[in-house]
Amino acid sequence: MAQYKNLKMAGFILMLMSFTALAACGSNQETVTYKLEEDNNSIETSFVADDGEIIEQSSQSITSYESIKGIETKEDAEALLIPSAEPLQGIEGLEYNLDFEEDHFIETITIDFSIVELSELPGLNEILTNEEENLNLEDAIESLEEQGFKKVD
Repeated sequence: MAQYKNLKMAGFILMLMSFTALAACGSNQETVTYKLEEDNNSIETSFVADDGEIIEQSSQSITSYESIKGIETKEDAEALLIPSAEPLQGIEGLEYNLDFEEDHFIETITIDFSIVELSELPGLNEILTNEEENLNLEDAIESLEEQGFKKVD
């Protein structure tokens, strides 16, 4: 159980780290999607950026119960994950959902950076390093590719 909480927090922090960096030059709005598949699990992340700055991010991860030590059933997963999702509920500009299926769960996160207060996102304040506190698409892509994510066409 503690192992999954650490894995989940590390994954969330890695996702947030992918948003950090210096301002980029750009001239229009674009959407890019990256995916990582490993065993029976997958994570797909999409960014919407305007002039190189991320304005929205959404991620969907599909995780099999068998990949989490100590989880064998849907009920085990619900007992473990629902309490850990509590801190993410009620944050304006952040939508967080968990859907439990028979052999896996689906976690969906959508962040609207034009609405959300960055100080309310766990771990993000410590990660932002530039004075403007903007979220650079180019650096997010670089971070995802370093983690093994591949671009989805």
